[in-house]
Amino acid sequence: MAAAKVAAAVAIDSHNMSSEARKGAVLNYLNLLLIVVTGVVLTPFVIRYLGASQYGLYSLMGSVIPYITLLDLGLGKTITRYISHYRARHDEVGEARFLTTAVHIYAAVVVFLLLLGAVVYCHADAIWGGRFTAEELDEVRRMLVIVVLTQVVIVPGSAFTSICYGCGFFAFPRGVQPVKYVVRTLCVVVLLLCGYKAVALIALEALLNVLIVVVTYCYVRRRIGRRSIFSREHGSYREVMSYAAWIALYAATCAMQWGIAPLIAGVTTDAATVGVVGVGVLLGNMYGYFAETINRMTMPRASNFVKGNPTGQEVTDEMIRVGHVVALILTVVLGAFIIFGRAFVVLWAGELYEEAYCVALIIMCAGVVQLSQDYGNVLLEAQGRVRVMSVINFICIFVAAFLSYFASRYRGIVSMVGVLAVGTLMATVVSNVYYKHRLQLDTARYFKTVFAPLAVVLAVCVVVSVVLERYAVMPRSWLWMAVGITLYVVIIVPVIYGLLLTDEERKRLKEYVQSKRR
Repeated sequence: MAAAKVAAAVAIDSHNMSSEARKGAVLNYLNLLLIVVTGVVLTPFVIRYLGASQYGLYSLMGSVIPYITLLDLGLGKTITRYISHYRARHDEVGEARFLTTAVHIYAAVVVFLLLLGAVVYCHADAIWGGRFTAEELDEVRRMLVIVVLTQVVIVPGSAFTSICYGCGFFAFPRGVQPVKYVVRTLCVVVLLLCGYKAVALIALEALLNVLIVVVTYCYVRRRIGRRSIFSREHGSYREVMSYAAWIALYAATCAMQWGIAPLIAGVTTDAATVGVVGVGVLLGNMYGYFAETINRMTMPRASNFVKGNPTGQEVTDEMIRVGHVVALILTVVLGAFIIFGRAFVVLWAGELYEEAYCVALIIMCAGVVQLSQDYGNVLLEAQGRVRVMSVINFICIFVAAFLSYFASRYRGIVSMVGVLAVGTLMATVVSNVYYKHRLQLDTARYFKTVFAPLAVVLAVCVVVSVVLERYAVMPRSWLWMAVGITLYVVIIVPVIYGLLLTDEERKRLKEYVQSKRR
């Protein structure tokens, strides 16, 4: 009888977790969509109301925040993993000790963050004084105070979101984000219309994030239902940090890859140029978000695929099957940006930001192979082989970030981003060597099958772009943009269907269309 009750309870928990996971997945895609939509719609409004200098300061401080969140030290995902582990074993004592350990580590992080903030505040003249005016430096200091004081709450407070994920409560933390994006958008519009500047926008973002921490904490306390989620004893600091270190290294690599560009521009150029870099990075990141949305759909497939201990040929076939579709979509978007991107940037952000087109284009071109191969990283993660990849990517990106400072100082922002792109390409090359070694990927067949036809498409797009810029005087207006993109779609879709899709892909596409008609 008791066994039957336990089985029933487990079945109920599994059903609830499955339901939470489905809701969380839907909300996750909604969040990614909102990030792109709000970025496209809100950014030109913010640029025009803030002006070049203020938007540059806003971009600079916005690029600082991801580096402060790195002081999480990978504890977020570590908490999710350990909470899930203890929950599966119904070990409340072990869970409480682990959370106490995490609290102690976060306490040390908070002290370090305050000291670091004080040092940067006191040396703001040395960091930015050579390029920024006295008024701009005062703005930077005020924003820095707001960011540091609120991150003291936000960094450790993010643990409550991680606890939600570890307990299987996926829907709530992801459901809060769309509300935040809507509220933020409305508040930004009101603040700008009332004449407020960059400091107010940074304060608004900080306040919303603090409120999310408070709300999530209340939710965790209510759902867990224990008087205290902590313990008087702590666990092993070494065990926790040894697991978190690799996650922190990967997070640092992601933050450094392109997010370092506005920071480097901040110490080598003026505030307005930082804004140009910020716009370019924003567009490049939107391309990355688009790819991430596609790649996340492949994660369950990867987990099931590695369970069968596939051979090298099977891995190659699978990566070609997934990578070809992802690369095809990314290539179509990139081709459109090559042809229409410059006009779009001018219409969207203004003529002062035309150079952001080159910045964004370099980011997109450098990332298209890496983004379309993300399925390989998922396979490695499913096999527990991510440490070497983390180190490889970090070394390549770190060296590129170091060299990009000198490129920005002596050659300009486009050269700076170009150096960062070389780092990304080097990481991609080394990653493929590792894929061949660990996954037995036939890289020659993979690239020949996936990218050879797409390279022809991009080459044609480049030729069309050059011809239009040199020989066709087209007015830069949204009407002409819409006509051009429509013509592009009308031409590219039949080409893709007739020449680039495989027979299997055409069959799956027909089956999908037929299922939607029923």
